[in-house]
Amino acid sequence: MADVLILDWLEEYESLTESETHTYATEQEHNYDVMMSLYVFLEDPNKSKIENFLDRVCQQLFSFYRSGEQNLKYFTMQYIPSLVLLNLANTKTFPSVGTLLLSIYNLEVVDNNCQSHIISFRVPSIAQSSIYHDSSNLEPAFIAENSLRRWEECNSKLVNWGPLPQVENLNAQNRQRVVTALMFLYNKHIGKIFVHGLEHGCKTISRLVSQGFASTGSSRNSVDSDSSYNSITHRLIVSSPLLLEFLHVIYHCLERGINGSTHTLHDVTQRGIYECYPDVLLVSHAIQNLFHRSPSVSVAPPQPHVISKSMITNASFRTKKLPDDIPIQADENPEGALGSITEEQEENEKTRTRSGSSALKHLPKLPGLNKKPKVIKSSPTPQRNSLGSENIEMHFGGGDRESLSLVSGPFSDGTSDDVPQPVHVSAV
Repeated sequence: MADVLILDWLEEYESLTESETHTYATEQEHNYDVMMSLYVFLEDPNKSKIENFLDRVCQQLFSFYRSGEQNLKYFTMQYIPSLVLLNLANTKTFPSVGTLLLSIYNLEVVDNNCQSHIISFRVPSIAQSSIYHDSSNLEPAFIAENSLRRWEECNSKLVNWGPLPQVENLNAQNRQRVVTALMFLYNKHIGKIFVHGLEHGCKTISRLVSQGFASTGSSRNSVDSDSSYNSITHRLIVSSPLLLEFLHVIYHCLERGINGSTHTLHDVTQRGIYECYPDVLLVSHAIQNLFHRSPSVSVAPPQPHVISKSMITNASFRTKKLPDDIPIQADENPEGALGSITEEQEENEKTRTRSGSSALKHLPKLPGLNKKPKVIKSSPTPQRNSLGSENIEMHFGGGDRESLSLVSGPFSDGTSDDVPQPVHVSAV
């Protein structure tokens, strides 16, 4: 599928006229299908069954670069890491890749007048304005005038890239210098590269610095002399300036939250430890400390905050029964409004009921509150102090006042089955 898209892309450009080049260049900026197909193809060109397919691709990429259209130039520049890996890993197998890299290098080291091209830039400071601040708006109390003058004297010298000599052919002596210069140009326009292109760039850098090593935990061992790793390819030579350019790419990817950039930083750091490059270790550890300590920078892409279902329990809900939820009873309290009932009130009532019943259990038992003794009806002897069938007469009175007498019939002790006689009350 990737080969078919690339073939259509090649044939379309060959059929263009000069007036259609600008429109075609604008369209290529968003031609993501062809971009991804080229990344897949450059990972392993040997998988393609089309003859001289890589040569045709390299020729068209060089035509894009020297066409004069900036969009076509950026289109070719995004594949520099993949082309560098192919050239370092297969110097003799893919000669067209080396020719493409050498041609791009020679175009960049000279200007339009065929003079040595020099790129100048300065380090940002407080004394000179930058995209972060305006030195003219600084308050006098913020920094002294003498300090500003000292900073201006220190920053009077600009940092220059170049001049670089032109190269006729790539060899072991100049290959590292050429690929380092190409990576510098890649970093200069890295903001123009889309996200998936940066992801492939990080993967390519990891492959380049890790090839020929067997990773065991946090250590890294060379396998060139180990016969058990014959299937692993040879280790690639990388210089200290080239690793610094790789760290520049990684830093930009970390800022943009590109997937795999953290793993690539670890691989470059391990290669710097193996090669004992102090400047590489200084920069790599500085990047690690920056993203570890700075709260405003996120290494991983931001993830949406999701509340776990396990965090929600029954205690998270306090249901409240409103008057509308309670059926209205017309007969009971028609005038008064029904109040709201909450679970807390119900729990308080239950607590009071339980506490009252538990308090009664702990009261001391009184002798008079015991159970009544059972009365045996078949007792042979009458109970003591029984009233029998005698009549009782009670008189109340004294002096000249009227007296009241209560006269009753015979009383029973409760054991008889007879109906009790009525009681007569008379006044004397």
